[in-house]
Amino acid sequence: MTDEEIKNQQEETSKLSKIPGEVRGQVFLTDLEYVREKKGENGVSALKQKIKEWEGLIKYEKIKTTEWYPIGLRAISLLAIKEVFSWNEDEITKMGNSAPKYSFIVKMLMKYFLSPERTFDESPKYWEKHYSIGKLEPYKYSLADKMYILRLHDFKIHPLICAYLKGYFVKIGQFTQKAKLSSEETKCVFKGDPYCEYILKWE
Repeated sequence: MTDEEIKNQQEETSKLSKIPGEVRGQVFLTDLEYVREKKGENGVSALKQKIKEWEGLIKYEKIKTTEWYPIGLRAISLLAIKEVFSWNEDEITKMGNSAPKYSFIVKMLMKYFLSPERTFDESPKYWEKHYSIGKLEPYKYSLADKMYILRLHDFKIHPLICAYLKGYFVKIGQFTQKAKLSSEETKCVFKGDPYCEYILKWE
């Protein structure tokens, strides 16, 4: 990578780091555990080196699970992972799907996962435990159509997070929905829509 490319990336990450809002440190620790599982310690080292090139905005080893950090760093972590390992958006979605199994916060919130309906209804509270901005709306739940719809309002950070959440929401649903789940982002703020909409269906 040329010095100019590195400079451009540094400018982008600097802008992201200034976006208003916060996220719990847990998201960075789950990123790290996923990289460690898939790429080993060499992968972890490569990720940290990439972050260092971007002015060391994330210090994974100092992250605390329940402390709040700038929301833009959430996108920066995903961008670094995507670049280091040449992953596409499908890989980021898979990463989101695996994240809950590493999460201490998810384990704390398991009391909400009593049934598919309860999980759906309680999703706004669950969101607020992780993010200080954005409003997750449980828009529709239909047993007849075997689907439910989530709408995420006032949350425009980076398209990679949209891809990540598509997998993440599926995994949360699978805690109580004992069926094969799939998801699709049918609306997105990065495509001009007023909110991001995720439709999850089961068989």
